[in-house]
Amino acid sequence: MLLKKKSLSPAVLARYAAIGLLSGSLAACGGGGGSPGSTVGVGGGSGGNGGTTNPGSGTGGTVPVDTAKITLTITDATGAATASLSGNQSGTVKASVVNAAGAPVAGAIVNFTTSDSTLLSFTPSSGSALTDATGIAVITAKPASFTAAGAAGITATAVVASQTATGSANLAIGAAPLTVGTLSFTPPPATSLPPFSTLSLSIPITSGGQPVSSVSGLTLNSLCVGDGKATLVQGSLSNGVQSATYTNNGCLRGTDTITASIGNSSKTITVKVDAAAVGSVQFVGSSAGANSLVLKGSGGLGRFESAQLTYRVVDQLGNGLAGVNVDFTPTNTIGKLQVNPTFATTDASGFVVTTVSSGTIPTPVRVSAAATRNGVSITGLSDALTISTGLPEQKNMSMSADKVNIEGWKYDNEVANVSVRLADQYNNPVSDGTTINFVSEGGAVGSSKQGACTTVDGGCTVPLRSQDFRPVNGRVTVLAYAQGIPTFTDANGDGQYNCSAYTSPAGNPSPVYRPLVDTCNPGAGEPFVALGDAFLDAGNLGPTSGAQPGGTLDGVYESGKGDLPFPYSGGNYSSTPQAAFGINFIRTSLEFTFSGSKPYLIRQVCTATACRDWTASDGNDAVIAGVAGANCSTQTLAFRLFDENNNPMPADTSVNTTETDKLVPGLMSPNKVPSTNAIGGTIHYVNIKPETNCASGSFSVIVATPRGNTQLFGFKSN
Repeated sequence: MLLKKKSLSPAVLARYAAIGLLSGSLAACGGGGGSPGSTVGVGGGSGGNGGTTNPGSGTGGTVPVDTAKITLTITDATGAATASLSGNQSGTVKASVVNAAGAPVAGAIVNFTTSDSTLLSFTPSSGSALTDATGIAVITAKPASFTAAGAAGITATAVVASQTATGSANLAIGAAPLTVGTLSFTPPPATSLPPFSTLSLSIPITSGGQPVSSVSGLTLNSLCVGDGKATLVQGSLSNGVQSATYTNNGCLRGTDTITASIGNSSKTITVKVDAAAVGSVQFVGSSAGANSLVLKGSGGLGRFESAQLTYRVVDQLGNGLAGVNVDFTPTNTIGKLQVNPTFATTDASGFVVTTVSSGTIPTPVRVSAAATRNGVSITGLSDALTISTGLPEQKNMSMSADKVNIEGWKYDNEVANVSVRLADQYNNPVSDGTTINFVSEGGAVGSSKQGACTTVDGGCTVPLRSQDFRPVNGRVTVLAYAQGIPTFTDANGDGQYNCSAYTSPAGNPSPVYRPLVDTCNPGAGEPFVALGDAFLDAGNLGPTSGAQPGGTLDGVYESGKGDLPFPYSGGNYSSTPQAAFGINFIRTSLEFTFSGSKPYLIRQVCTATACRDWTASDGNDAVIAGVAGANCSTQTLAFRLFDENNNPMPADTSVNTTETDKLVPGLMSPNKVPSTNAIGGTIHYVNIKPETNCASGSFSVIVATPRGNTQLFGFKSN
């Protein structure tokens, strides 16, 4: 059967003609025995017709079917074929696409991929291109970085007439060295670069003689950057030129050398820089904790005759300035006060130190520090220092407590807070850290600091706790003592004890007497109140009776009454006053009561000036005469409250009236037991108003301790 004629291209006709000729040749060699058809056969059967629609059944050979194909080529910038790229070098990748018939395919989308994107990148980054009229798609490939090195494959794929065509090629990727060109400032500085000013630095970078499009591994440094007095900050890269910003932060070198390096390539450039001017002189602090010094010759006991003063010289931005000259001057030199050195130079961080030493006269003082640079001088002042003795004086030592009568006769751990305050001969608080020791004849005084405390702002506080031992009369003495000086008369007003003649330990007279260090010959110094040994005054050991103001301390050493010398010296006590002025134990005492919880009440007979205990001759102490019956009037009830040891009830014990019947008690005065150690306790008053018709009535006094122990005392009218 004849095939219907179709319009075919000359190339296809030629191809089919060739196939037909091949088929004919095969048939002639004994291939099928059938007669060929009128057009080219595509197969041969045994004895079959060799037409295109019905292949013959002869034994002719099998003809392969062709597919679309892609051929890749890579050329360098000169157009020459290449199999390697390096550094900033780029290559042109061409993909030639033909269909199954071998004809170029126009308008096909070709996708390019790489086996390693860390080595190779494409432009455009999508990795796709369209074939032109000649069937060629073009894309640019280049190393992913200047340091990339290795081998990468490129694969191109396209779909043509439902067939996927593929082509590939391999590239060697080599790292190309980068080269730093001549550095320059844009614009160049006309003069030295002022402090905190900036310059723009241009850094050309090439690879294989071509400007780079990206940079990695570039390092920038300078001498002033190493000093911490300049900065170099990289900016953007444009047309192979890397920009950077240089800032002078007050470099002291005068000329800075800047270095730009990448790999083995480096370049330098110099710039003149000005040092930063002084912005301010800051006072940092004093080694004297409380800014207080003692008089010359009075050091010791944690007190100092000199102090280091630290300043810092900074620029306008607060950065420390090194190498600045500083002059020191005190605001006064009273008593031969000194500053040394008077000149110094700041260290690398801008710090500078001098020392001030006290003189012999109390005075406040400041020390100025004048820093000079670039012809400009700026001055800073220290905080005020106080020059004084700092030693406590006997007449200015006192002791107090938040309460001296605690409910401690039957209860442990009732607490009274004991405070001691010290001052020097000018009545200024002593230096912080002065130690005060405490001892007691009962209970426990102090804390884990072994019964001592150190002063802050002239005073300190310790607890007194109730516990055994309890003296039989419930009265406990606390002694506080510290090292200080006796009370003296400063005849010449120089703030220190003076001696007109003294003999040195070697027996040689010396013209210079050092207070508290040297011993003044008796009678040769200013008057002072000499002190004997300190001792714990135990007061009266036995019970007391009646009401008396104050406590039982008499200030006289009596060992038979339990008095003890302190600091303990083997039991020996000397009342002989010290012969020469010098440091001694100044001391003070306070008597406390461990008060009982059971109240006792005795009515009082009072006049305008005094009160006495009620006696049987005064009548029935439970009856308030005159508050009922004919001519009734308001009457005052006065009574004394005390505990079983004739001591005051505990502080804050409440005293009020209750259970009133017809009678009208007024306000109790006082309605609470105050802090007191008075023998015999406290006296209280209350006005009793009569009932309107002067009828008889009654009321009670209720007493309640802080521990909640209560008791009633009943009264009635006549």
